[in-house]
Amino acid sequence: MDLFLETYTRQLTKWGEELCGDNVEIIRTPDALTITVADGLGSGVKANILATLTTKIASTMLREGADIDEVIATIAETLPVCKVRELAYSTIAILQIRPNGESYLAEFDTPDTLLLKNDQIQELARVERVIAGRKIRESHFTLDLGDTVILISDGVIHAGVGATLYMGWQWSNVAQYVSTLSAKKHSLRSIVSSLINTCGHLYSGKPGDDATVMGVRANLPLPVTILSGPPRDRSQDGQIVSTFLASPGVKVICGGSTAQMVAREAGLRLSTELGTMDDELPPIAHMQGVALVTEGILTLTAAMSIIRTFAQAHDDLSASALLKRSDGASRLADLLLNRCTHVRLLIGCAVNEAHLVAMPLYIGFRQQLATDLAKHLRSLSKEVVIEYY
Repeated sequence: MDLFLETYTRQLTKWGEELCGDNVEIIRTPDALTITVADGLGSGVKANILATLTTKIASTMLREGADIDEVIATIAETLPVCKVRELAYSTIAILQIRPNGESYLAEFDTPDTLLLKNDQIQELARVERVIAGRKIRESHFTLDLGDTVILISDGVIHAGVGATLYMGWQWSNVAQYVSTLSAKKHSLRSIVSSLINTCGHLYSGKPGDDATVMGVRANLPLPVTILSGPPRDRSQDGQIVSTFLASPGVKVICGGSTAQMVAREAGLRLSTELGTMDDELPPIAHMQGVALVTEGILTLTAAMSIIRTFAQAHDDLSASALLKRSDGASRLADLLLNRCTHVRLLIGCAVNEAHLVAMPLYIGFRQQLATDLAKHLRSLSKEVVIEYY
């Protein structure tokens, strides 16, 4: 089975600058995940432009089928060496991972990329060769289920230099820290967030350099299909129920009318768990073959609020208390945040006349809710598809 590659990025901007001089570009295609991390010379606007240009050139060319020699040659011609400092205008790391885990890494003037297998740092076999006058280090390796890759910029290993730490954090210390976090079974978000937060502390809250931490973890894909709302045309009830029940992975129903439709069309029994009702949300229900059955708009809105908090918090530890409740919204948010990799939203466009009386602006609200939910889930590396009926 192909792997699902979860990604997460955090950055620090040099103190006094508005723009980060590092840039990360992520491109997903059916053939590979391509990640490009660049560190522009200096800081601020100029460094940001240089890093952005570097990642755009590399990712676009690789997506169009160019090989690494062509990419590096183009970057070398576009961004020549600084004559004053005799340094490249931008460093770069390129990581390509195939769905089967086959991986290729090219590094130019960047700190060594970290590979974690079974919570231990694995030394990558690197071969150095010269491309367009640049010394490039290349590695070929296989990413297995549960493995984690961490790409970092210079600002990470320089954290605290001359202040809290005489020589900075140093790569070996970073590697040990990441390994310790992994051994404690931290999520990818937590590892990346802890790493960048520690950099901030070592810089005493005033980063002396831009810092980037880019993480990738290999997971098994787990699809979730959410059905919410009957179709606009009632003659399609049977079709959408069949599509829903035939979907692979975990199945969720959001909406009382939707649950009744599925029960009627599939001949399934629907029972309510009154113990899950609280002052804010209706109780959940149970149906054979469906992992979770909840009320519709209120539950989806509450679940999206939790997910939005996670997306904006940059740290799943600080928001974990939101998932400890037993109501439908918390259960749905936990499923979408911590268990699934792919989300398929089947959104019915029928208008509930009872809602129109109390909420004249209801028309289109479910569709907008689905759009907002998809946006936040995608920011958390979930693959989301929306289908309207």
